[in-house]
Order: sequence, then structure tokens, then C-alpha cells
Amino acid sequence: MKRILHVILCFLLCSSAALEARQLDSLQKAALSERLEEYFAALAHEPVEVQKQECDFLIGSSSDSLVRQFVAVKIYDHYLNSPIMGVESVAIHVLDNWFFNSKVSMYNDIDLLNARIYADFNRQSLVGEAAPELEMYTSEGRTKQLFTDSDACGRYRVLYFYDTDCSKCRIESALLKFLLNDKDYPVELYAIYTGDNREEWVKYIDEKLDFKTEKTRVCHLWDPELISDFQRKYAVIQTPRLYLVSPDGIIQGRGLDSSALETMLERIFSIPDLNYGSEESIALFDGIFTVVDPTVKEVESLIGHIEGSTLAKGDTTMFRQLSGDLLYYLASHRGEGIKEGLDKLIDDFILSRNDVWRSADDSLKIIGFAEMADELLSRSEPGKKVPGIKLDGVRLTKGREKTGKFRTDAIGGRRNIIIFHTDGCPVCRAEIDAARKLVDSQRGTRVLLVNVDEILSSAPYLSAALFDSFDLSSLPFILETDRKGKIVRRYITLTQ
Repeated sequence: MKRILHVILCFLLCSSAALEARQLDSLQKAALSERLEEYFAALAHEPVEVQKQECDFLIGSSSDSLVRQFVAVKIYDHYLNSPIMGVESVAIHVLDNWFFNSKVSMYNDIDLLNARIYADFNRQSLVGEAAPELEMYTSEGRTKQLFTDSDACGRYRVLYFYDTDCSKCRIESALLKFLLNDKDYPVELYAIYTGDNREEWVKYIDEKLDFKTEKTRVCHLWDPELISDFQRKYAVIQTPRLYLVSPDGIIQGRGLDSSALETMLERIFSIPDLNYGSEESIALFDGIFTVVDPTVKEVESLIGHIEGSTLAKGDTTMFRQLSGDLLYYLASHRGEGIKEGLDKLIDDFILSRNDVWRSADDSLKIIGFAEMADELLSRSEPGKKVPGIKLDGVRLTKGREKTGKFRTDAIGGRRNIIIFHTDGCPVCRAEIDAARKLVDSQRGTRVLLVNVDEILSSAPYLSAALFDSFDLSSLPFILETDRKGKIVRRYITLTQ
């Protein structure tokens, strides 16, 4: 993942050097924006903490102050306005790490003031954080404390902030009432009135929030004196406002509507969450694959056996467990058979089976991971023409080595091997030694050695094309082409 993101970083660093002591014009801003959008897309399925680290790295690596300001503001705006729930914390992290300590300046004081207000009203109610404590009152006048140490009910809890004069709240109340009356989830609903008119509140409860459920327990609350500071704690700047909190008091969803709430609750209560890539599963597949690099046929045979013994018999849970474990195993291992088998697993049994992988947990642990792996596997596929990129390298022929610039699609042999390698890599050194023996023993074979570290340092403008064309997430990466530059094989090894 780092290598993919560093392609964009190289572009930004080059831009910083080129723009020093000058103002950014519209074309330069457009170019930076385009690269940043690629960066955001590459990060989309990464955990939030990883996204925070990568954003810090990118901002800190922009050497020119104008570029750094543009990049930091662009990142903040992206996460501020992102439709993806949970990434608001990245926006607040960027504010705390870069803007509020004056490492980077906002464009004007009004923007900075708005940013401080946004952070102040949102930092306590982010997804993944502990739900802030509240002390409110029931319609009978009793005190009710929420999310304190003594308030552990062992159930998911829904917080619904509303106002009786809000037209959107009337619609949301009707939808929420229909949902919970129909599905009767085993949850606690805290319906919290944000106004101070008791008569209107009681009337609204009778007419709009009259729930008839057995499993769903409803508690009507309010805080007419605003003592609890619920507006700031839960970002209740306007209504309606809907949250989902886990049994251990951690915010799972914010800014929801009834439809999004239903989606989350269905996933929670209908499909068990599973963990993948355990030591036991690794040992299992190590025992099945008796060689380091099994053939594609052997991997595909295992995939077929898993499908036939689980999914074909209606056991979706066991299929998810075994195929998810296999996904993690194959993605973390090297070899032609491993990678081509991974491609089949992703295409046939993960990304095309949304009837199987449909929970929030699946999206996080399986779908996002598979999409990232699939994107890497889509590069330099067998049967396609190898991308023609001219770069510095070392060409090996029988009894001769030549250093210079070479095109990856015109190496000149009947059989051509391209080895992307890096400094200090013992596996790379072993493959290069095997390549020298190969060209000496096999007439018509040529090998092109490409040092990725040198390309990144000496020709960063080539980095984007290189990383977009080949899966360089793990080195060495070795592929074979024919005399016309068509890819024959990839992820191969020369040492066996």
C-alpha cells in the first residue's frame, strides 16, 4: 500500500520543488487536486488510523509552504465532506496536527473559526469513540444516566435526537416507528426531545412515537435546561440526529437515518462476525500446500473443494470462514500459482457474491481487502501487451551486461524476463543470480533488471506509470514476455 501512495507523493514532491517561491496557478492546482483524488481513492478501504498516518506523511513531505497549505486544506475538505461514515475523525486529526498548532495556515480567519467550531462540536461523538455520558430526564421526571460505568445494559442502543417543530423529524419519526415496530430489534431506543415545551413533547410522543414492540425497549428523554450539553457532545446542531452505540458503549454509527440504521442492525443481528487469518488457518493451508509455490490448478482445486463442501450445501458461515482465511493466506504469500489462484478466488467467490458477503464486517475485513488485491492483480495480466515504459536498467544477455535506458516492451529476446527489485533484498539477489545463469544457459533469453529504489530517487516522474502498470507491492516482481512484448507469465521465480 505504501508503494502505491508514494507514487502520488513523488509527484507532489516534484511539484513542490517546481513551485518554490511562486504562486500556485489554476493548472497547478488542478494537477495537484487530480493526484490527491487518486490518493484518496487508494486510501478509501484502509483503516482510519492508517489514513491519519498517511495524511500526516503527505502533508509533512510537501516541502513548499504553498503546496503544503493546498494539500492540507484539500485533505481537510475531503474528509469534512466525505459521505463515508467514520472518516470525520481524519478531518479533526488534520486540524489538531496541522492547523490548530499553526504548522499550516488556513486561507483566512473565518475558515479557521469554522474549523474550530466543527472540531469542538464533533470530536466527542466520532465513530469508534466512547459515547459521551449524559444525564437527562424521563417524561415522568426521573433522572436517567446514559453511558456511565453503571449504565451497562448489554444491548445496542439507538439515540434519536428530534424536535417537535421539525418537519424532517416528523418524517424520520414515522420511518423509525415503522422500522422498529416491524423488525422489533433487541435494542434500547433513547428518543431525546431537544426542546423545552413539555405539553408539545407529550403530545408528540402519543401521536408520533407510540411504539408497540416486545424486544425493542423505548425510553423518552429530554433536558429542557440544556445542562447535559448534549448539543456539543453529540453534534446536535440540527435535528434529526441518529446514533447507534454498541453494548460496550462505543459509537458505531452517527449521522444515520432510519434506512442506514436498518442496514446496520440487519448486519448486526443476521450475520455473525468472523475473524480471518489466524495462526490456525495459516497452519492449515501450510499443511495443504506441501510446496512453497503450488500450481494454479492446485489452488483452484482447493477453492472448488471449499465451495462444494460449504456454500453448495447451504453452509454460508463456514464458506465465509474458510474462503476468508484463504483470501488472507494467498494475499500474504508469493508465487505464480498463489497469485493467479487468488485472482480466481476474488473474481468468482468474493466480489461477485454480494449475496454472501453483505455485512458491515464483511465490507471491512473482506470486500475492501479483496478490492485492493484485485486492483493489483489487474495490472500486467498474462495475454496482454506489456506496458511500454522507457527506463534505466541493466540488460543481461549471454556473456554480457549492458547498463542504459530500455523499453519494457522492446528487450529484444525470444524470451524476455523483467525483474523489478530493490536494494538490500536477499530474495532479489538470489533471483538476479539465477537470471545470470539462465541467460548463459538459454540462447535467445534476455533479462532486464529494474532497480525500483533508483527509479523512485532518480526519475520520480516515471513512478506513477511504473506503479500503475505493475504490481510492485512486493518485490521482487518478475514477469516473462515473448518477442512481441506479450506477457506470458507473471509472479514467477527463477530460483527453483
